[in-house]
Amino acid sequence: MSTVTIDLGVIDDGWDHVDDDLVGLPRGWGLTAVLALLLSLVSAAPPPGRPHEVTRQPLRNGEFHVAGGALYVLESDRTPTPVEVFDATDGSPRWTFTPEGLATFSSVVIRGDLAVLSPDLCRSGVTGTTVAVTRATGREQWRAVGVPVRTPPGGTGTVVMRSLWSDGCRALADNTPTTGVLRWQFVDAAGLVGWDTPVEAGTRVAVDAAATGATWAALLDGAGGLSTVDLTTGARTAPVAGIAGPADDVVAAVGDLLLVARWDVANGSTWLTAYTRELVQLWKAQVPTGPNGPITVLPCDAALCVSGERTAAVDPASGALLWIVPRTPLAVAPGGALILPADTGRTVPPGWHFLAADGPRTLLGLRTDHETLLAWSDGGPAPTPSASVPGGILGCEIEAGLVACGTETDEVVLLRLP
Repeated sequence: MSTVTIDLGVIDDGWDHVDDDLVGLPRGWGLTAVLALLLSLVSAAPPPGRPHEVTRQPLRNGEFHVAGGALYVLESDRTPTPVEVFDATDGSPRWTFTPEGLATFSSVVIRGDLAVLSPDLCRSGVTGTTVAVTRATGREQWRAVGVPVRTPPGGTGTVVMRSLWSDGCRALADNTPTTGVLRWQFVDAAGLVGWDTPVEAGTRVAVDAAATGATWAALLDGAGGLSTVDLTTGARTAPVAGIAGPADDVVAAVGDLLLVARWDVANGSTWLTAYTRELVQLWKAQVPTGPNGPITVLPCDAALCVSGERTAAVDPASGALLWIVPRTPLAVAPGGALILPADTGRTVPPGWHFLAADGPRTLLGLRTDHETLLAWSDGGPAPTPSASVPGGILGCEIEAGLVACGTETDEVVLLRLP
């Protein structure tokens, strides 16, 4: 389980009017009100009931995931990586699995009757191996070189991306040309390859960042040709020139939109052009992100968030500006979606820290002397307290009423909140 923070940097004085008059934000979001809120929450009586602790397990500097009614504990620092699985109902051990060879794991995705185990390329420093095991027994079903693509849940097959580890770790994240050949393969539940689509070296690759999972990718080749790949069939379109080029700072795919972004340094903004998947232009807008980057374009609920020195949300249908958030670090949920309510842009109130996302709401934590107060937030100024947990909580995952959290003592605790 991991959480990322984007630091939007220092804002120059030329944009103080933006800070003083935020687009779309109500007045009165002052520090005094925030401090009063924190004091009232801390001094109030504890919320009724402690959470039910299902199980607590040592983490050993590894990773954890709650998925498919089970808690997976991965000792990611060990090669090969041992995996322990515990029942989410009573915490009883289900099975353990250690792969043959040198495979390391940091992530678990449920695909039908299989649990798909894969590495973090940036952590492992190698191309990586994905291994699928049966959820019931932990028996290995298939393995493939590469890592799975975050496709929509519900399918039984897995799209695996094979690349140089540096391309998978940095080139895709930085939207820079790959140094080696990249390929996507569809592997079915039996381990058979259904389709195989290669991508030549020197291509900028933008995988769909939709919150529900990727269904396609945009490819900008070295000659300036823009093509797309359907990640449900492997079909690739012929390249089209004139859509984007080396001067464009970001090529991004979000849902049904292709976004091409270019800095306008003179005006301290970013020009953002939106196209359909068929490469038909929809709109073009000037977004006040500031004169410097890096620039990212990600979904935040129903809006598009364009981040540079500041973050601006735009309407994906028209490009109209919705709001601007200056000087604010932004939490990123698994999959890359920004933790921002699309109607206000408010993030985590001061004093609280982000723990997990659960649909439109977020789980926040407030550290006191001996425990952590857990509360739900819908983006408003007043989180709703839910429970308190002894000790410090660092980050959580949520599934169907279950909350798995890492602790300051290098453990993972599985909870049912009241």
